[in-house]
Amino acid sequence: MLVLKFRQKSDGLRNNIYRDTLDYIGNSMSNAVIYEYKNDQNLIDFIQKNKLVIVVSTRELSYRTSVMLKGLNLIQILIGENKDLKNVVDIIIDPLLKKSNEYHVGTKYLLPSILIKYHPGNIAKILQMDIETLLKETSHNQSQDELLNIVSLYKKLKWDSDFWGINIGYISCLKMTPNIEKNIKSFVKKENISMLQYLCNCHDKYSVMTAEGSGYSFVDIRLTYEQFLSNDIQPVGDCEYNVRKARNQDIDELKKLTQNIYNLSRYYYDANFERSKVEEFYSGWIEKAVLGKFDDFAYILCKKDQPVGFCSVKLQGGNSASIGIFGMSNACSGKGLAKYLLDSTLLYLKKNNIKYISVVTQGRNYAAQRLYQRCGFITKSVELWYHKWFR
Repeated sequence: MLVLKFRQKSDGLRNNIYRDTLDYIGNSMSNAVIYEYKNDQNLIDFIQKNKLVIVVSTRELSYRTSVMLKGLNLIQILIGENKDLKNVVDIIIDPLLKKSNEYHVGTKYLLPSILIKYHPGNIAKILQMDIETLLKETSHNQSQDELLNIVSLYKKLKWDSDFWGINIGYISCLKMTPNIEKNIKSFVKKENISMLQYLCNCHDKYSVMTAEGSGYSFVDIRLTYEQFLSNDIQPVGDCEYNVRKARNQDIDELKKLTQNIYNLSRYYYDANFERSKVEEFYSGWIEKAVLGKFDDFAYILCKKDQPVGFCSVKLQGGNSASIGIFGMSNACSGKGLAKYLLDSTLLYLKKNNIKYISVVTQGRNYAAQRLYQRCGFITKSVELWYHKWFR
């Protein structure tokens, strides 16, 4: 990966923020080669000598140079919107742009260090939002990871590969262009990948068309919900039931509860995955949550101390957390007990200074969607899951 820097031409706040974002990427990626632009010929020579295929730069990149890079079939990632280049580069990331169906934009990509360096008030003016909203949105963002995931483009998933017994890759850049897909083919061959997972921005028609035209099959809709925990969480339950944190001795019963309740997942939908392994995937998830090996812990609903429901939780930075896996015994459905368990979990988290919580569910899982909505969650994002097999 080439991190392309330019001699400073302007001192505007926007450009400074874009440069700092680029610097973070250059300093964080182990395969990054930092290069200061001199002229096009020197740049071409350097790229060819080092056999580079990805170029990350700020919006200061000229149209002429960008077209030249495109002619070399290089993947171009731009930090900061440049409308002249939108049909030339592959990916645009702009933390100072509020809304776009094509680019990666917004406070999701705004680094904490930038907020500290340039003062939230100045950044809020650019984004045309008040400081309180800006701080609220950035308090739980995972911008460091999000930025690196995009510029990495793809990776082999070691745990998934070991578990499923095949080499599984993940396309992490959200965007799909013919240039990116061409580069992915080299990755697939090099790593002997049997299956690729691709999470796509549902608003990006071009990426959807590119993926489906390249043999990727749609398998699921990924819905992410969120809420800032309020003071009015009041769990209402039955005196027969209680909620507590799961203990190691609960694991066997909890694993039994996971059986046959995740038939709406993308792994179940994709018939290439063995059904028994899908069941093992979810039973192993709740076990690791109780042991604190993946999620950090789980709250469970009990009847006479017998587990009948569970909700695992993973702690994030900035007083935030996410719900991992949620399930209920079929015998308890339709009684309001799922809401009681979820409300109780949210209350416990709030008492432990968690202010923000998110959860992901499937587009086919209407019951889960209605549950999260009844418990105060609102939609944060909608994305599409695609799978592509090579065997």
